[in-house]
Parts: sequence; structure tokens; C-alpha cells
Amino acid sequence: MAGRDAAAVRTLECLNTEPRRRSSRVAGEVAILLDRLDLIPADASATTRARASWSRGDLGEAVRILDEADAGRTRYSQRLRSELQLLQPGFRLPTSSQRQLHGHGSRSADGPVRVLHLLTNSLPHTQSGYSLRSHRILTALRDQGVESVALTRTGYPVMVGVPTARDEDVVDGIRYVRTLPSRLPQTQQERLHVEVERALELVEEFRPQVIHATTNYLNALVAQAVSDATGIPWVFEVRGLMEKTWVASHASDEGREAATASEKHRLIVAKEGEQARDAGAVVTLSTTMADELVSRGVDRDMITLVPNGVDESLFEDHVSTSRAREMVGLDDDTGCGADAFLVGAVSALVDYEGFDVLLRAVAHLLQDPRTPDGLRRRLHVVLAGDGVSRPVLADLAGELGIGDRVHLPGRVRRDQARRWVEALDVVVVPRKDVAVTRSVTPQKPIEALALRRPLIVSDLPALREVIPETESDGIAQCVPAEDPRALAAAIVASSERATSTDPCEVSASSMVQRRSWPGQVGRYAVVYSRVTSGAEEGDTHGI
Repeated sequence: MAGRDAAAVRTLECLNTEPRRRSSRVAGEVAILLDRLDLIPADASATTRARASWSRGDLGEAVRILDEADAGRTRYSQRLRSELQLLQPGFRLPTSSQRQLHGHGSRSADGPVRVLHLLTNSLPHTQSGYSLRSHRILTALRDQGVESVALTRTGYPVMVGVPTARDEDVVDGIRYVRTLPSRLPQTQQERLHVEVERALELVEEFRPQVIHATTNYLNALVAQAVSDATGIPWVFEVRGLMEKTWVASHASDEGREAATASEKHRLIVAKEGEQARDAGAVVTLSTTMADELVSRGVDRDMITLVPNGVDESLFEDHVSTSRAREMVGLDDDTGCGADAFLVGAVSALVDYEGFDVLLRAVAHLLQDPRTPDGLRRRLHVVLAGDGVSRPVLADLAGELGIGDRVHLPGRVRRDQARRWVEALDVVVVPRKDVAVTRSVTPQKPIEALALRRPLIVSDLPALREVIPETESDGIAQCVPAEDPRALAAAIVASSERATSTDPCEVSASSMVQRRSWPGQVGRYAVVYSRVTSGAEEGDTHGI
């Protein structure tokens, strides 16, 4: 299961051909993770069959299977019922105590705005696009006089493998508070209740004027409950579409189709739309996501766009590609020295990022006699990061005969990520054409442009929003998604466009300069003012 799905499937198929024996729960679990429900034995336990239904989004069916097997009172059944109840239309978390404002939400005319943020995860324990965007927003808000405290979900980060986690972490002066009860509650609803109570304690201590919940609906439910108990207005920031990410996580086309048509998909769409309509204001990343929210009944006038921004430090302290390669340990011994032509990215390595398409494009260039000799000799791929697709990519590189040209250094330190980007001649974002990639904009393209790297991206709506002002000057190219030949041609074009002038001497576009986080977070300040004072809506809209 270390990303080598085909080998796992072969193992299960071999087990199924052996003389019948008692079904293995582990084999059933693996079949579910592989999205191969056809490999689950007919005599599998009710729990395994329920998990299979739940994995495809048939939530009510999963509960029914357990009830028919007289397993309706098990802990697992209780967990499923709890999650299903949270998704029901109109469901709101009750609070154990109704607390009066006692001055919460008020501030002096010259006092700072105070905001309590509700997050799924954060630095320093999770390094992802979600946690990095959160941190950059919080630091930029602080620099503009907005005080923030962030609260993460119940059990985090212990539940992701940090058993010695502290109750609080302070990163760059930003306070991340944890919800760590002595014993983790069994059901999701109980966990949310614990988080609500922890949030109410912070309200008493910190006295925020705004509650700011960030994707997904679970954080929104907590914010809604705290608002119900205290009267403090809340904002919902929709950074992703949970149901689309869930669909994309399925390994097979059949699984993705079933998930798209499932009860879970329908309920999540309805719940996130309901939560967005209930919030005092909604923030999102792109026009495509705003359009989706409008289709779910959210008033467009309530939506403010805050696209992914750029840390201002990326506009400074640039180094040449050769120097960056030295700094991260890429040298002639790896084939990635100063003379190499490096394409790739710093990214999570998951299937929908499409890096298998990049490997096939590079294999085509290395085998095509029409490829310029200089490019064929110098071309290498560097994919810095980790994820379930990393072993698959390594296997694919071997199968394509380009293993010596593909470098997978694994997860890199946050303070070194920019140097890995600067080590590349071209940053490639070859995302596949699936629902989540059509609507959600990643951080990578805008940061690559800030670091003055030529860019190739899949021609998808969410990615086109990032680069409209850069295509004409040749800095960025769009290519059809999942088309190795088109991507190969774009790599050739980028190599031919390269000159003796170091890319670091090229000026960043005005669009990228406008995307600095200090400029972006001013929109949050206006949104906070709007929900706390009832200011006119027209000044807040980013659409």
C-alpha cells in the first residue's frame, strides 16, 4: 500500500484464488483503500461491508448494513451515525452553555481587531498549501494591526503522529492553540463539542470580534456554534470543495463515478452551501470557486475573492540557478549541475497533480530523434516533495527507462523550498483534468512566477486565473491537460526561449507584485469591518 496499487491488487487477486478460508479483515481493508470493492470476499464481515459502502459515499446503506447485522450499537456504528447526522440539512451544533457577550466583539476606536481562526491543521506539524496559506495570512494580518489566535481541530496534531504535542505552538509570533482532551472522543460530533468548548474558553480569554472558519464544513459548524453562543459574527473561508477532493482520492474511474453520484457527495455540497449562506461573509480563492458557491445559493454580493498570494520575501534575495543547485545539493554527480536543464516542481506528490504526465513527456523527448541534442543531453526532472504517488513515480521512471533522469529528494524544509524552485529552469504544474483541479487554484504557480521561473501549467480554469498577464511575454505556457506530447513541446519551447541571461534578471510581472500578501490581506480587514459594523457591502467585494 506504499503507493504501489497494482502490486497490492495482484496480491489480493492471488489470495482470492486460493482455497476458501476465513475472510481476512486486513484484505478487506486493503481492497477498500484500493477502491476495488470487487475484491472483497462475499463472506466479509458486516463491518467490512459497511466500510466499503461508506467509502463509496453510500452513508445510509453503511448504517443499514450494521443495523441488520445487530452491530448498530458498536463504536463504529456510532461514529458513522454521528458523521451522517452532521451532514443533515439544518443541523447545528448545540452548546452546553449560553454565554453572554460581556464586551466580546467590542473594541475602542483605536484598538486592534481581534480574530479567532478555526483551522484543520497548521505549522509546524503540517506543511501544506493549506497550512502555509494560513500562516502567511496570519502574519500579514498581524503586520497590519489585526491580532489573531488560531485553534486547530480536536486531537490534532496527536492524531497525525505527534504524541508529544504541546497545548500551544508559536511560529513566527503566531499563536496556534490545540484542542487536546485527555481522551479523544469516539464520535465526530463529540469531538466538535470539545472544540466548541475550547473555542469558548478562548473567547473569554482573547475576546475576539470575529470568528474566522476555514474549510471545511466541520470548522464552519464550530464557528456557527460559537457564534450562536456568543453573538460574535463569523466568516467562512472556502479554500477547497471537499466533495471534489474526496472524489479525486478514489483510485479508479468507476470509484470516482460512483462517488460523484453518491449520497455523501450530495450531502457535503448541500451542507457547505448551507454553512456559506449562514455565515456573515464568505471568502474564496478564485472566480471558478465563487461561481460554484453562487450555484449553491450563496449571494454573490456576500463573496470576497482573496486569491493565493506571495510572501514578499520571494521578491528579494534571489540567487542564480547554479547557486540554488549548490545550496540544495544538486551537482554534477547527480546530473543536475549548472549545465543541466531541470524541469519539475516542489509539490505534494499525489495522482491529480499529474507528474506521471511529466515523466511521460520527458521520456518522449529523450527518445524522439527530433529533440535538440543539447536538450536531450541536459534534461532532468526534479520533484521535491512527498506523497502517496512518490513510489509510483519512481517505478514509472524505471519502466520508462529514465530513472537516471528523475530525482525525488522527498520532503524539503520550509526554509529551503524556494531554493528548490530557483534550482529549476522551468516549473511544471501538469494537473489532471478532474473536478477538484478545475476549481481550486494551487499556490505553486504564483510563487514560481514571483521567483521568476518560467512556468508550464495545464489548461484548466483555476490555473488560467493565475497566469492571464504572463502568457504574452512567454513566461508562462498553458498546455492541454494529460497530453504528454503537448507538454513535451512546451518544454522544448521553454528551452529554446532560454538565453544566456539568468532568469533571475527578468522582472516579475506587475500581476505577481500585486499578489503580495500584505496587499491581499487588506481585503480581510474590510470583510471583518463589514461583519462587525454592518458597513455597506459594495466596498468589500473582490468579484
